[in-house]
Amino acid sequence: MSDVIDFLLLPEQSLPLHIQSVKNIYERRYLLKQLLLSEDTINYLLDIIIEAINNKARFRTLDCLRVLKAILRNNPFGTDLSELTIKKLFFLHRTYILHKNEDVGACANSLVISRCLDDVSIRWIIANWEKSDHLLNRLLRYPVKNSLISQWAAEIYHSGRLKDRISEVIALLIDENIPTYIKENRNTIVWSIYYARIPDNTKQSLLMENFSIEAADSLWKIATRLKFPNVIQFMRQKILAQQKGG
Repeated sequence: MSDVIDFLLLPEQSLPLHIQSVKNIYERRYLLKQLLLSEDTINYLLDIIIEAINNKARFRTLDCLRVLKAILRNNPFGTDLSELTIKKLFFLHRTYILHKNEDVGACANSLVISRCLDDVSIRWIIANWEKSDHLLNRLLRYPVKNSLISQWAAEIYHSGRLKDRISEVIALLIDENIPTYIKENRNTIVWSIYYARIPDNTKQSLLMENFSIEAADSLWKIATRLKFPNVIQFMRQKILAQQKGG
């Protein structure tokens, strides 16, 4: 068995021998990017990078973050990460998301995309969202329903801010129904339903409840994108009925 395969298949044994510093991570970055995601592997590398940050050491920040990004992406077995590991990832996110180098910020952002964060982390994003589109997206595209983010979204809606992303804001407010205080056109509403973090059966019901001719194009796009044949059939029936009614 070659040294490379040995390194890739047995990282728990190989990493302590070959990777002891951020400099080692940089030097072996191409090999490290091939590693499959595992809790032990990612934590070992995270601890080295975080120690370097805390010691105010200079290192190739972007290259080290790209190694982590590549390993997180190499997840063929659907590995879930612990709360502790996600906290470490968020430490890097918070440290570099506002970096003057946009590539560093984007890479730091990728570390927490689609990850559920603790309340402390979410509150930090809410306090700083206006400083970065990445932070705004972490709120608007948070993967599950969250009470802190819903409260933030309600405040944003009532203030009239983020009009260019109003559908995504409203999506954070939808549960089984659309709040009665939401007063928007049907196109905006159906796209809000599309973005909402709700079960598919609820999403289909709300889409059909909010059918209108003015929103038919949007509704068609959403139904085909989400593969909702019941919604498409409902639309056909509604349009046929209107045609017959003159």
